[in-house]
Amino acid sequence: MTELHSRRGWRFAPVLLLAAGGLMLLAASAAPRMADAQGGQAVDVACTTPNDRACVDWNRQVAIAVGMGVPASFATTAGQKNVTALRAARLDAARNLLELVRGVNITSDSSLQQAMVSSDQVRTSIEGALNGIREVGNPKYFSDGSIQVRLEASLRQIIPPEVYLGPQQVSGPAAPVAPSNVTGSAVYSGLIVDGRGTGVTPAMSPKVYDPEGKEVYGSAYVSREFAIAQGIVGYVKTVDQARESDRVKGNPALVKAVSAKGPSKSDLVLSKEDAETLRTLSQQQTFMREARVMIVLD
Repeated sequence: MTELHSRRGWRFAPVLLLAAGGLMLLAASAAPRMADAQGGQAVDVACTTPNDRACVDWNRQVAIAVGMGVPASFATTAGQKNVTALRAARLDAARNLLELVRGVNITSDSSLQQAMVSSDQVRTSIEGALNGIREVGNPKYFSDGSIQVRLEASLRQIIPPEVYLGPQQVSGPAAPVAPSNVTGSAVYSGLIVDGRGTGVTPAMSPKVYDPEGKEVYGSAYVSREFAIAQGIVGYVKTVDQARESDRVKGNPALVKAVSAKGPSKSDLVLSKEDAETLRTLSQQQTFMREARVMIVLD
């Protein structure tokens, strides 16, 4: 693991009652781990355990839901039974996906549901995007006549960028100025923030702070182009998974978060020394502006 030492001896180691249409979907081969659609986000980043109803794969930032349908009581032929069960399954999955997406954290103190309630424009935009969701893969047919379908949708395609990035700016803010305390000339391919043990939870627009509450990394410091293309951060469950991610792979720097903050604990706090070094690196290198940041969750 790459390490960087400062003059201080500091260690820096490297959605939806509407169905059918045309929103781009992202496929996954693993069966999803789901959460009760009324219960908000699933905690498993990779959605690897099957048989529940909906989850967010935070590594890919993809919302996933499954739905089950049974033939209508009036259906008498095999064709009618299949058509009515398939329709019911799609509606069930759509409901599950909608409930899931509403509970997605945008920031540490706001959810998509709050954004939809406070803005008719946001609600209309999201409902319009959800209108085009189609199932992924082939429906599953069961011996009792029931059918299961799976829906997937990229959160960054559903949620308008201004919701999680803020209004479009002509130019981004200047990076905070801090005295350099970096020795050597290492070039980093990205940043891994180890949030294990802090209770941090995923969000579309998390922030990283210093102990005084000053922002070190977040939407204000990321090129909008990169944030829309790949999100502000990626999430995984281990440091090794983070290091192998295409997002930071190469020579990533590694820091350990000291705590999580905010109502949903989606923001992370670093030590003073780590925060100062990141500020210096943000002026010298481009990996934070290009959103090449991974967060490791419990």
